Amino acid sequence: MNDFTRIVAYSNDGISLVTELKLAPDGLPAFNLKIYDADPPSLKPVLVYFHGGNWISGSLKTCDSICTTLAEGSGYTVISVDYALAPEHHFPVPLYQGLAVLNWIKKQGCYFGIDKEKIVVGGDNAGGNIAAGLVHLINQTREYKLLGQLLVCPALHYQFDTPSYNIYEKGYFISKELMKLCWATYLGNPGEAFNESASPLLVFDVDHVPPTLIYTAEHDPLRYEAELYAAVLQEQGIKLSFQRFKGTTHYFWQMDAILDTARKAHQEAIKWLISVNKQNS
Repeated sequence: MNDFTRIVAYSNDGISLVTELKLAPDGLPAFNLKIYDADPPSLKPVLVYFHGGNWISGSLKTCDSICTTLAEGSGYTVISVDYALAPEHHFPVPLYQGLAVLNWIKKQGCYFGIDKEKIVVGGDNAGGNIAAGLVHLINQTREYKLLGQLLVCPALHYQFDTPSYNIYEKGYFISKELMKLCWATYLGNPGEAFNESASPLLVFDVDHVPPTLIYTAEHDPLRYEAELYAAVLQEQGIKLSFQRFKGTTHYFWQMDAILDTARKAHQEAIKWLISVNKQNS
């Protein structure tokens, strides 16, 4: 019996097939997926994307434009994950929902034109945290070898005394006070802050991490932890593409309707996705 229900399938501008599914894994809250550019006749790599929203907000609509752009430009199928939000659900529920998506890809992905051997995980803000944490959770199960991870302004450590938190503490759309509240709401149990899948920067040995793209914004309280993570990956020989976007704030990635910088970042991410796929073909 299938563990998913097809909700709707429709054509986006007459080009890309977009399908929405409801996934109901055992022991987890049911949640929706939106699959962009599902094309059964040919197997494609897939980007599993987790939206931002500080773990307490956001939905499939939050990253609809981004996922459409990435799917149409990269030749990937993109799966957007409407993971369970806090305070109703705490860590590690979204990570296990992400793992359930990978399990679904393994069993059912071929019917949507997805190559189960070519999976990239990614996200922005809290979604970047979930994607990076999922990479380490997968390492514990050793069931998957990922193609890559794409992290945009990710939250990677439960700490609030970094140089960027001190410089951009408030007045830049996202604040230290807000992040403290959101972290506490997401974790539920403060002791989980030191779990490596909650705070991926705590992982000492990153040999299992796949090729990685990291974007940071110059005026972002979270910038330092993401750039430190990039340095750790590079030091341990992980293939890394990194860029700090000058003059931008935390949510720049989502502002493609008004910012040339955001559109440029999307195009660079598309090039990276194409590149990691070619390197593994």
